[in-house]
Amino acid sequence: MDFCMNLAKQLMVREVENRRVGNIVVSPLSLNALLNMVVVGLKGPTLEHVLGFWGSTNTNEICSKSSEMMAIVADCGSSQKAEDGPILAMVNGAWVDQKYPLKDPYKEMLKTIYNCEAKSVDFATQAIKLRDEINSWAEAATGGLIKDFLEEGSPDPHTTALILANALYFKGTWDIGYKFDASLSKNFDFYLLDGATVSVPFMTSHERYPCGSFDGFKVLRIPYENGKLNRIFSMYFFLPDERASLQDLLKKLIANPSEYFNNLPHRELGKFWIPKFKFSYGFDVAEAMECMGMKLSFSKNPEDLSEMLHVPKGVPFFDPAIIQKAAIEIDEKGTEAAAATEVEFLCGSSMYKPEKLDFVADHPFVFMIREYASGFVFFTGAVINPSKSN
Repeated sequence: MDFCMNLAKQLMVREVENRRVGNIVVSPLSLNALLNMVVVGLKGPTLEHVLGFWGSTNTNEICSKSSEMMAIVADCGSSQKAEDGPILAMVNGAWVDQKYPLKDPYKEMLKTIYNCEAKSVDFATQAIKLRDEINSWAEAATGGLIKDFLEEGSPDPHTTALILANALYFKGTWDIGYKFDASLSKNFDFYLLDGATVSVPFMTSHERYPCGSFDGFKVLRIPYENGKLNRIFSMYFFLPDERASLQDLLKKLIANPSEYFNNLPHRELGKFWIPKFKFSYGFDVAEAMECMGMKLSFSKNPEDLSEMLHVPKGVPFFDPAIIQKAAIEIDEKGTEAAAATEVEFLCGSSMYKPEKLDFVADHPFVFMIREYASGFVFFTGAVINPSKSN
């Protein structure tokens, strides 16, 4: 999970350095679930390469973390209304070409740990039909937030051997003591990284919030209604003190990621405004991983997939394609977010009264949706221009 979280942060740093003007949302958890499904089917040099990056010694640790992750989703899966606790759903899918059937132990592991039933298909003759099927699967699993997950040309009828996919959906309402009054919402200027402004709707509240001030930035936490669930979900807002210092903030979060989550004191706020936003984002996971030095490559070691697939001798395998698309919306009621991630395996053939703290998010900031007990970050991203939807 740490690797996927670091990948998300490094991705945001690169996007800001490249002067990207759009917003970013990534699901480290969805990516982690997908990569876990891949890693437990690997062996040889490729497995050793991945385990070294993840700081794990064997796949048993990965299976254990995956079981914990799926248990959290199961805990929240019974919620039918966001008011009863966050609605949380995760589904996994596998579409395997009939020429390269899955090994029985791997197929059983997908079913037991990831609740994933593999489907045998013929990519050569049904590529367009399967794209529509997988897109419908992703759209249904993400509450309609992720549409056209696979784009034209995917899957490739000539080279696709296996598609593994994960879809994650989250919907939560703000806890009763932290709600926003829609009648108080109004438009203000939001300052972009280049100094320009856009007018967007902001929301506010007169409640006390967990909030702290650190070196160069502030952190504010808004809890979600948890009902009868034994899980505490919150959204964190990381706001730079200076309007154009988002890049510096991201580097601090990479260096010290955990110290800003705990023990934020409840305090009365002075000026308090957070913009409403709704946007989507997609990126090439394989490219982002390679920028960090990690690459899944089977061209030299196709036998590293032999724990997963029946691979005929002499069949060349290529570097897999990995993508993620995510979307998020926050307003006075709460948050709705979703992500879909897929990999295609390709072959050929305190006690004192503090002074009031202002928290006016009128310039680019970072956000995270995090579960307290596990520390899992379900979604993270950066709002750079809340007037943009993608």
